[in-house]
Amino acid sequence: MTEEQRLAIIKNAVEASKGFQSNEAIDNFVADVKTEEIFGEHGLLNTQSSDLEDEISLFDYDPCAEEIEEEDQDIGVSDQMKGVYYDS
Repeated sequence: MTEEQRLAIIKNAVEASKGFQSNEAIDNFVADVKTEEIFGEHGLLNTQSSDLEDEISLFDYDPCAEEIEEEDQDIGVSDQMKGVYYDS
């Protein structure tokens, strides 16, 4: 594409956007895209101690959750299902 063609496309896009009404959903989408671009170009920003404190405050450590081994629990099988699985 020539430079003149690219400029014509940009000019048409600008003119078409003049009547465009933005809303909150579009603004949020644009903000998300811009954020991804910044992270893509510059990587993550250096963490601040206040950021770490905020994240740590969200942790709700429950040691009893580690004691539950769902794979080891017997789920119980009806007599009909035992016939299907154990008679084969």
